[in-house]
Amino acid sequence: MKRQSGDENNPMTTQTILYGIAPVQQCLLNRNRQCHELLIKAETRSPRIKELISLASKRGIRIKEISAQGIADVSKTKLHQGVVLVCSELNLLSLEEFVEQMQSNEKVLLIALDQVEDPQNVGAIIRSAAFLGAGGLITLKTHSAPLSAAVSKASAGALEYFPIIEVANLSEAIQWLKRNGFFVIGSTLDRDSIEFNQIPLTDHMVLVMGNEGQGLRKLTQKRCDQLVHIPGNFQTESLNVSAAAAILIQYLVNAE
Repeated sequence: MKRQSGDENNPMTTQTILYGIAPVQQCLLNRNRQCHELLIKAETRSPRIKELISLASKRGIRIKEISAQGIADVSKTKLHQGVVLVCSELNLLSLEEFVEQMQSNEKVLLIALDQVEDPQNVGAIIRSAAFLGAGGLITLKTHSAPLSAAVSKASAGALEYFPIIEVANLSEAIQWLKRNGFFVIGSTLDRDSIEFNQIPLTDHMVLVMGNEGQGLRKLTQKRCDQLVHIPGNFQTESLNVSAAAAILIQYLVNAE
């Protein structure tokens, strides 16, 4: 796991921000980032804001009241809900670390994103994966949406506790997972795909979701053990990637 050195208030760590009540709350509850300073819009005293202040106080994190304009300037969004947290980058796992932490007999579904670029889609997929019981999410270091404050907000804070694995090469990661006992399926409208409820199920599976416009890359498709699609009314070109992911995750987690 990528760890930053130092304590909560170490100025040497790379700083980023989170905004919105749910992401900030989950960050304060889960120690996947170092937290430096909690910024609260002046005269905001809702019960949820008070809870954030209490959580930050218990961890010895600086708390500062600033103006509404100050909050807007720092967050660069209208979706801040009166709160910003200055923190470090997210701690991420490697594939090896994730597999080492697995129990050998547990059922695990990993979600892999093949160049999904919209932060709202990435956040929605993480939110669904966490809620429905998937084990973790694989994302690319490049050519994909950065794991930003916008992703955390779209995930309703799930980004702050859900296992995230970052890889440089998805094709190589899939090959490694297959060698370590994972069955890999790819979501696509390709003519060689089968309906998702015909998937041969195993305890260790990977669901690969493709880019919003191009879908799965050809090499990614070749690396998958099975390609699947969701049957439906194809007068509509296809489902949004986050909606498709939710349907497939629900089935794969709960099917016997």
